[in-house]
Amino acid sequence: MKQAWYLGYGAEEVADRALLVGDPDRVDRIADMMTEVRFLPVKRGLKSITGRYAGRPVTVAAFGMGAPIATIVAHELADLGVRHLLRIGTAMYFPDAKAGDLVTASAAISFEGTSKSYSGSNGLKADTALLRAVDKAASAAGALVKKGLFATFDAFYREMFALPGDTEAERRVAANRARLADIGAIAADMETSALMSVSRALGLSCGSICLATVDGLTLEKIDAEAMAAGEPLLFRIGLDALTAR
Repeated sequence: MKQAWYLGYGAEEVADRALLVGDPDRVDRIADMMTEVRFLPVKRGLKSITGRYAGRPVTVAAFGMGAPIATIVAHELADLGVRHLLRIGTAMYFPDAKAGDLVTASAAISFEGTSKSYSGSNGLKADTALLRAVDKAASAAGALVKKGLFATFDAFYREMFALPGDTEAERRVAANRARLADIGAIAADMETSALMSVSRALGLSCGSICLATVDGLTLEKIDAEAMAAGEPLLFRIGLDALTAR
């Protein structure tokens, strides 16, 4: 029986499609929206389930944070037979997105180091059928999803967010903000470009949809009420889109 090195489970335990989430606590909340849920063994904190949604089998896998571990999870899932990946989570946002919006990546640009080991960091685009499914699911839910370019970074506290008093980080973050404004990025995160890169290399369909939670210009965070309202909607649209094909 084929068994994944880090995830620790076999091909018969996963579906052909998977939601990828960062926070493992989200796995439990998504499980409440599914039926016939089976919690898979947890190794290295990598929490996963397989269940059914709208009558179709779906795996939900948590990767934690960052491109290297996200691509390990994606690569192992692909080796076990997963063919469709949708990353859902949170992202820093830029105009014209607003706090609480749902933003999806039509394309991504890599400022992370993992993509070069796969298919490179140029021309990374979301699967068009999956993008259409996200739009359709959002419309059915009465929500608007804003599409655009995602930028992906490795060093959160040096490239995306500066802690108080870290002048070097403040300089780098300011330069990145200006760069992202120049290229018209709508969001920034730590995984999307790498997941698109590994998916292109392995022949998977891939997309990324996120809740806009941190203003990339002011660094203000979304409030708890907006987060509580946005997260279930994000889950529902992600599940609907992933099971539509």
